[in-house]
Amino acid sequence: MIARIKQFLSHVFLFPEELIVFQELFVDKNPHYKESLGEYWHLDGTFVALEYTDELKTELEAYKYYSKREKKDIFLPKLLECFELFCLEGIDRDVVITTVPLHFLSHLRRGYNHSEILAKGIAKQEGNTFHNLLRKSRMTKHQAKLDRSGRLRNVRNSFSFRKKYLKTIAGKDIILVDDVVSTGSTANECAGLLKKNGARRVFGLFLATTNTDGCL
Repeated sequence: MIARIKQFLSHVFLFPEELIVFQELFVDKNPHYKESLGEYWHLDGTFVALEYTDELKTELEAYKYYSKREKKDIFLPKLLECFELFCLEGIDRDVVITTVPLHFLSHLRRGYNHSEILAKGIAKQEGNTFHNLLRKSRMTKHQAKLDRSGRLRNVRNSFSFRKKYLKTIAGKDIILVDDVVSTGSTANECAGLLKKNGARRVFGLFLATTNTDGCL
């Protein structure tokens, strides 16, 4: 009980934003995942802004689970910097931006999709189109509690494509936005589905990674 109270207070009384210092990476992790999964890796780029430190975890959990939507204002500039570093060269300028969806029950419980807010912010700032291309068709366990093989099984066939967007993404580059990439299983599942439905290439844009192998 005491531990839960401490956790709650840590998300309510956060550091002033001017005192928050994040560990910047601004790295493309795609070579790491390609080496691991080879032809089964569907992303054409895995662009990451920050390291998933304890400080970032606290701020991100407040944003996701404690209705601190204003936290987007400290995350969005980092994602925009990463976008402009990696996504403005060699990628179609009319790229379509989308996000990893929440199951409707999770969306109902939280009241919003934290990654969708960030994705829409990027699209607005960069003048790109945003669409919710995917649907979370079944509930899954929390990925953070599973090992690599468990994560892969957990997300398999858990998403579906919204068929009304078939013409929208045909032959197009897609930017898939999410908060954290670890094993990459969720993003990979989404990317494979987007390509199956006509996307030319899919690039992942992530706020942070828990896997810093080869980054530092």
